[in-house]
Amino acid sequence: MARDIRFTFQPIDSPAALESRWRELEGRCGRSFFLSWAWIGTWLATLPDHFRPALVSAYDGNRVAGLAILVPNTLRQKLRATSHGLHLNSTGDRRWDCVSVEHNGFLCDPSDEHTILDGFFDWFVRETEKSTDEVLSGADELRLPGMTVAIDTGMLRRRGYLQSTNTQPGFAVNLDLVSKDGDLDAVLSGNARQQLRRTQRDYASQGKIEMDAARDVAEALEYFRALKFLHVASWERRGRVHAFSEPYFEKFHLALITREFARGAVQLLRLRVGEKDLGYLYNFQKDGRISAYQSGFDDADRKRRPGVLTHSRAIGWNAAQGARVYDFLAGENQMKSSFATDRYVLAWQVIRRPLFKYRLESLARRWKQRVLG
Repeated sequence: MARDIRFTFQPIDSPAALESRWRELEGRCGRSFFLSWAWIGTWLATLPDHFRPALVSAYDGNRVAGLAILVPNTLRQKLRATSHGLHLNSTGDRRWDCVSVEHNGFLCDPSDEHTILDGFFDWFVRETEKSTDEVLSGADELRLPGMTVAIDTGMLRRRGYLQSTNTQPGFAVNLDLVSKDGDLDAVLSGNARQQLRRTQRDYASQGKIEMDAARDVAEALEYFRALKFLHVASWERRGRVHAFSEPYFEKFHLALITREFARGAVQLLRLRVGEKDLGYLYNFQKDGRISAYQSGFDDADRKRRPGVLTHSRAIGWNAAQGARVYDFLAGENQMKSSFATDRYVLAWQVIRRPLFKYRLESLARRWKQRVLG
């Protein structure tokens, strides 16, 4: 028999009370770092006041089975219909979504995820069509970024809803396959092993290669600022937009490090060759899973591969510390592919009510694709 999941939607009046509820469920569910209170609590504490995030609670009988945050936000985009969206654990505005939530969804037991998401869509349909709540009745779009599980697209089409789903691959390393002395041979192909050894010899000729971790909040903030310097220099040198382009990115992460470093939620690593800083990594830690979130490398010499060496040492270092997984997160490149033992897919999904403005936009987009090929 299908379970009847009930949903409630309410303003967040007391962040302290929400923290207690969230951490209690988090202790039972053990989902991704991006669904931890470390991330969610910092995000809520740093969002501008004009946002009005609300708590969505999923109940299985009297039991709280899932929690998530919905942010109502109207998006007015050029050449696209104005949408009155509900955004899951995000805002829909790139100025604040620059922090890039991944492994997103409801904080819930993984075995309940599909059931809760199906029920959540039913709730969205029902509430946006019949609710007397001004926010819910006015919503016509649901945005679900970086989801580990997407709502079934066939079911959406059968019910007449419009949707678009974009996916990105993710890459991770099973650290059980890495020896405790940091040897990565078991996870690398022959060619990748050869290239890594060549890189190690190249840098070893310049001095001793050492990796260390920030020991306290002050040092972690120092490492983060050094990472920023190298990251910005590298991306500007290549004429590309860097992660620190939006001011909120740095504000959020300085707050996250300050609030959560002492709890062991974040990891700042530095790789040095002799007296020179070669690379910095800013990682998240939860339940033995290391999420490699941001980096900064001294990569002015295009012939060298500081990222490969820094990540290889970080993989070995975390394996020696007892971590189970080193997750490169979404996005594909040669380095991730060469190290990864596991691959997964994340989905960015937009679900729209079958309104005329959206159907017209969809027809225009298809016509444009046909004309332009």
